This record gives sequence, C-alpha cells and structure tokens, in this order.
Amino acid sequence: MNLFFTKQLKNMELYSLPIAAFFVLISTSVFNIFIILTLIIGIFRIVYEKDYNNKISKKFMLYGILIFIFLVLSSYYTIGDFENVIITLKKYVKLLYIPILFYYIKFYQNQIIIIKFLISGSMIILLLSYLQFFSILDFSLINKFVGFDLFRTMDKASVFQTSIIHGVVFSLISYITMYLAIKLSKGYIINPSYSIFNKSKFYFIYSLLCFCNVIFMNDSRNAYIICFLLILLLIIHFFRKKKHAVTTVSLFLVFSLSISEISETVFLKTIKEGYDDIALLKNNGDFSSSIGLRSIWAINGVNNITEKPLFGSGVGSYKSTIKNFIENKDVKVDKSLAISNNPHNEYVSMSTQLGMFGLSLYLLFIYSLFRETKRNFLAIGVFIITFVSSIFNSIFYDNVLGLFLVLSISLFYQKFFSEKIQYD
Repeated sequence: MNLFFTKQLKNMELYSLPIAAFFVLISTSVFNIFIILTLIIGIFRIVYEKDYNNKISKKFMLYGILIFIFLVLSSYYTIGDFENVIITLKKYVKLLYIPILFYYIKFYQNQIIIIKFLISGSMIILLLSYLQFFSILDFSLINKFVGFDLFRTMDKASVFQTSIIHGVVFSLISYITMYLAIKLSKGYIINPSYSIFNKSKFYFIYSLLCFCNVIFMNDSRNAYIICFLLILLLIIHFFRKKKHAVTTVSLFLVFSLSISEISETVFLKTIKEGYDDIALLKNNGDFSSSIGLRSIWAINGVNNITEKPLFGSGVGSYKSTIKNFIENKDVKVDKSLAISNNPHNEYVSMSTQLGMFGLSLYLLFIYSLFRETKRNFLAIGVFIITFVSSIFNSIFYDNVLGLFLVLSISLFYQKFFSEKIQYD
C-alpha cells in the first residue's frame, strides 16, 4: 500500500507541470491550480534536497526577482490606491516563479512530457476553433454566460481564451512542431510509446494548421507579427539545407498568400481596421479605437517618465496617472476603456511604476533572455514572443499570458535543449 501511494505521489510530482501545460488554453483555473501545485513541489524539492546553491542560475532570473523586489519597495511612495497596489503585486509575483519552475523541470527532466501535454491540449482547442470558425459549433453563448466575452478580446477563432493569448500560444506551438518535424525527418526519436508523436508528417501538418489558424482566422496583430518572425526564423535557419527546400518554399508561399490581395483573411481585415482606427484618430481626435487607446496609453507613459524619471510613480500607479492625464488634457476618449491600470505595454508599465531604473531592469531582463538563446533554437522563439508581446501587452500583468511565458522560459531555456539529443 505504501509503495502504491509513493508511486502515485511521484507521478503527481512528475506530471503536475505537464497537466498545467495541457490546460493552458482549456481552463484558466485548472492551469493556475497546477502551476501553484508545481511551485509547491519545486519549493519542497529545493528544501528536501537542501539544494540552495545556484538557484538563480540565469541572469534573467535575477533581474526578474529584482523587478519584483523594487515593485514592493515602491509601495512606500506610490500614488496608486491600495487595491491596485495589491493587484499589481499579485500579478508580478509570477516573476519569482521562474527559478522555481526552472529547478523543478531540471530536477524531474520531464521536458518532453511537458511539450507533449502542451501539444495534446492544444489539439482540443484547435479542433474546437476550426469548428467554431466554420459555424459548426458556437461557444460565444458559453463565454457570455460565464462573463468572459470581454471587449474586443474574443473572436470567431478563439474559444476559451482571448484572441491575443490564443494567437501567441498557437504561434509558439506552430514553431515548436515545425522544428520537431524537421528534427524527426533527420532521424531523431521522441518516444516509441507515443506513435503519433513520432511522425514528422504529423508535426508538419499540425504546424501548418496552427499557422493557418493564427493568420487566417484569429484577430491579433501581436500574433501576426510573432508568427511571421518565427516563420522567418525557421526559413533562415533551415534554408541552407537542400532536403528542407520544399518546406522552406511552402512556408514562404503561405506567408506570401496571407498578405496578398487575393487573401480575404482576418489578417487583412485587421490591417484595414488599423487604417480606419488611424483615420478616426487623425480626423476626429478620438482615442477610443484600439490603436487610439494604445496611443494615449503610450503618450501618457512618456509623460510619466518626464514627470518622475528616476524611480517612477510606484507600484500600481498607472491607473491614477492615466486618469489625471485624460482629465488635465481633456482627451476625447471613452474613459471606461481608457482608465485602466494596464497600459498594454510592458515597457510603459515598468517605466511608469519604477521610472528609468525599472525600465533598465526590464531591458536587462529582455537582453539576458536574448543572450541565453545561444545554441538554443527553441529559446530564440520564446525570446521573440516575450520581446514583441511586451510592446503590445503588459505581459506579466496578464495572468494567462504571463504564466504561459513563465512556463515557456522555464522550459525552453534548459540546457537540455541546447544539446544534440536523441530522446529516449
């Protein structure tokens, strides 16, 4: 009996993070629960193994911890109210998760299991996404019922998550599966016990399905940029190899088709909407459109730096600054949309809260992610997503997107992916 429980406990430890990865797009609550469970297991392992040395093994871990510490310290001078201070600290505490999750993955060596569970969970959502897009199923009523039909965040392709998160996750999965397809075609073995995951054709097809879903169906400018950059990275990396010439040409053709005049895609519609937003902003001075809101948030961010350049206005202060800015400048905008603690730009968020000091720390965090991508092709993809998403979103203020990036950084920056390996 004791042996049975011991075995089940080990399985729980081994599969806690893979299960979290499985539910990234399916259920936010389950995703959060298993992330917390993994953190508890990771902390327990560190204490039990008495392995306290070199837990901050990467520089980006140190910068993430410093950012959170200074956010806490800035609560002594912040102009933000108590509620926004607490909410913001709860959002950015996920920066502390990276070294713990990194250690957990390194200890249990379950990288391949995590990837398989991530891909398996995404299959369910990808299928539902295609069914919804072609009006075979409709999840909008369910989303409205549970109060998740947020302003301009759900579209016909996204199911249980926003179009931004949907696009980012499937962009990375498309990138990963194309990489695995090419590696499998060269003779690498993933795991004989999962036959479907050993077929390079499966990964090629699945990567293409994810790519088409992001570009042709999903409405997210952030995801378009990320997906194109990742595809370009794959083309550059494998172009020199003749055996991958067909794949390279195919990817290039898909890329060209998605931006051509004959393509009636969500991508082109989004570009048109962007031009319309700019025209509305230019002619009427109305900042209530998507681009208008991001513009006013960015302008206010620059204003915040000029007013408090060194250490900023403190944690959770952005909502107060944008409210004052709109009232003082008499900006034409829908205040219910514009007054928010989230400027949808991590650089603006950091510079407002911690000034140039905090912005420098965050830039060092980003730079160290880039430096650690050496000989690690999958980590380059994670860096691109983090860098680009930081321009369009306050990524660590966002719960699911932030946790997904924390998971991705902890997973793909392992030395495991920097070496030439034959799995199992």
